[in-house]
Amino acid sequence: MGNQLATRLRAGRPSFGVSLTIPDPFVAEVLASAPLDFLMLDSEHSPMSLYQLQTQLIALRTSAASLLVRIPHAEPSVIMQMLDLGADGVVVPHLETAAECAAAVDAAYYPPRGSRGVGPRRAARLAGGQSAYFDQASDVLLIGMLETARGVENLDDILAVPGLGGLTIGQADLSASLGHLGEPDHPDVTAALDRIMIAAREAKVPFGIFAPNLARAEELMAKGATILTVGSDLLFLERATAQAITTVNEARAWESR
Repeated sequence: MGNQLATRLRAGRPSFGVSLTIPDPFVAEVLASAPLDFLMLDSEHSPMSLYQLQTQLIALRTSAASLLVRIPHAEPSVIMQMLDLGADGVVVPHLETAAECAAAVDAAYYPPRGSRGVGPRRAARLAGGQSAYFDQASDVLLIGMLETARGVENLDDILAVPGLGGLTIGQADLSASLGHLGEPDHPDVTAALDRIMIAAREAKVPFGIFAPNLARAEELMAKGATILTVGSDLLFLERATAQAITTVNEARAWESR
C-alpha cells in the first residue's frame, strides 16, 4: 500500500492525525477505524513499553492511516527498532542541530543512503517479505521535532539536512525553552513559530503543529502547514468526560428544583 502520509506530504496536501498515549490495544483499535491520515504512538510522554508499542502497532494494522512512533529521544538504535516493528515513520523530539538531524536520518535508511541495520522483523512480514520491504523502505518518514531555542537558532541548518521528511513544532516545550513556561501564546513564542513556519515553507520541508480546532487548523494551513495533529486519545477522553459531567450537573440542578 505504501506510505500514504509520505505521498500526501510530497504532494503538499494537508494531513490530519491524532496521538495515542494510552497503552491499550482496544483504544488503538477504535482509533484505527477513524478516517485519518496518520496515527502517532507517543512513547515520549506516555508509559508505553517497547512490547506495548508492538501490541499497539498490531492493533492498528487495520488502519488506512500511516503509523508513526514518537520516540523518547534521538537514539539511532531506537529509530531502527521502531521501523523494524513496522512503523511507517519516526518522530524524533528535541532536535537542536543539523548533526543530530543527520544522525537520525542516517539511522532511518538502509545503505547507501544511511546506515540502518538489516533486520526488518515485523516490517518485512507486513510487506510480504524482505525483498518487498526493501523496495518500499526508502519511503519511511523521518520527522523531526523543533521545540527549543537552540533548535530555532540552528533552524536553517536543520532544514537543509537531506532526507528530513518533515518538521513538527513542540509549542509547549518551545515556550518553556524561551522562558515562558505555560505561556504557549506569548509574543516571543508566536514570533518563533512564525519564523519556523516561514523557513520550513521556503525550504520546502513539510511542517506542522497541534491544531485543536477548525479555526486553528485553517490558520495553520493558510501558512502552509501540512502535518496537523488534531487531538489525542487522552484529550478525547477528557473532553467526553467534561461533557458528561456538564450533563450530570444539569440533571442534578433539575432534580433539586
